[in-house]
Amino acid sequence: MSSVIPIKNVYHMLVYVFEMLKSKEYERLDREEFENIYDLLASLLLCGTSDLIKRGFLKSYVNQIEELTAIRGRINIVGSIRRLSFQNAKAVCDFDEFSPDIYFNQIIKSTLLYLKRRPINSRIKKDISRTLLYFNEIATIELSAIKWNSHVFHRNNSHYNTLLYFCQLICDEALANQDKGEKDFRTIDEKLLPELFERFVYEFYKKHLVSGYKVHFQKEIVWDCEDCDKVYNKPPNMRADTVISDKAQKLIIDTKFSKITLQSNPHNDNKTTKSADLYQIFAYVMNMAKSTPDKTISGMLLYPQVGGEPVSLKHSIFGHYFYVRTINLNQEFKDIKNELQKNLRDIFVDVEYKDWG
Repeated sequence: MSSVIPIKNVYHMLVYVFEMLKSKEYERLDREEFENIYDLLASLLLCGTSDLIKRGFLKSYVNQIEELTAIRGRINIVGSIRRLSFQNAKAVCDFDEFSPDIYFNQIIKSTLLYLKRRPINSRIKKDISRTLLYFNEIATIELSAIKWNSHVFHRNNSHYNTLLYFCQLICDEALANQDKGEKDFRTIDEKLLPELFERFVYEFYKKHLVSGYKVHFQKEIVWDCEDCDKVYNKPPNMRADTVISDKAQKLIIDTKFSKITLQSNPHNDNKTTKSADLYQIFAYVMNMAKSTPDKTISGMLLYPQVGGEPVSLKHSIFGHYFYVRTINLNQEFKDIKNELQKNLRDIFVDVEYKDWG
């Protein structure tokens, strides 16, 4: 589906999700045109790495074992005997060195080396070659050996978070290509774009709605059932993509990055809301209504528009409104913003927006 979404719009959506992309290190990207999403990801990684080099690589103490002429750390007796080091007035030493050759930096270097071998823009490849000159002291790592879920971020290394996210997207591509024996990049629609669309919608409303509205991401909805606290009888967790609320009502938005917005009726030519999607948003609304009886609860299924006409449906079920809407991502970004603003005007009657950035 990335082929029908201008790469420039993907970039603008990323800016909403990762605010660091508004910094001066990335501002040149706003003026550039990219042939495909992979050139964009490579450029984002390069800009972030350039900023990292200016800051200085994160360092840590790394254990080293080397044969030296001067004692450093402690002598490795066994190693020295095996190498006959003492006869040559040397010793094998075991010591810790404050080095940039750490896991995060190894991931970035290995990702850049992978990109250098791929069919991306030649200018970007040259930039990668120049950037890699700063990684001489850093080793590489097998992309398949990276444990993405084990990364722990804190105040001292938080600036690596976004960089490693881009690395993960690229490395997922690498491993998929390796499995399929493909020479070109495969599409990353099923990884980046659904997550990006989901997070962008949340960030847009969070940043633009005035202070009278509360916007939550991945808000957990409690099941209205008995014995749900028992482990063996516990239903799956329900988490709404975006929940917008004011003093009187709540709107649950569930984003669906799908090429098909409506399903066909096998008995006639009519098209209807996709059953599975409607059942899901129905469960969200009905269970939240039980836990929040003092507010009006409604739900919305929000899809990207892929060709054809926009969709705007409204269902009334058990006293709750359910909206089915599309957002056309294949237009000027300012028009996308206008669509998202209009999207709430018939739900929150006096809704107000503010500028961001």
